[in-house]
Amino acid sequence: MKKRCNTQGAINEKRLLSVQELCAYLNIGRNRGIEFAKDIGAERRMGRRCLYDRAVIDKHLDEQGEENVTLL
Repeated sequence: MKKRCNTQGAINEKRLLSVQELCAYLNIGRNRGIEFAKDIGAERRMGRRCLYDRAVIDKHLDEQGEENVTLL
């Protein structure tokens, strides 16, 4: 059985997120979250460990929101 972890409180204070935190932050599944982070350049590798840069994710989402507003 998978163990659920409560990461929502600490996510806003972190710059680099684990894959579990990434998925909770974006509210999407593991595979789609990893694919999204790689596509926008948010993946940071440290040896075998893979973390995801929340600042890059936030910037990308903000830019996407601005593009949608200007199209309306």
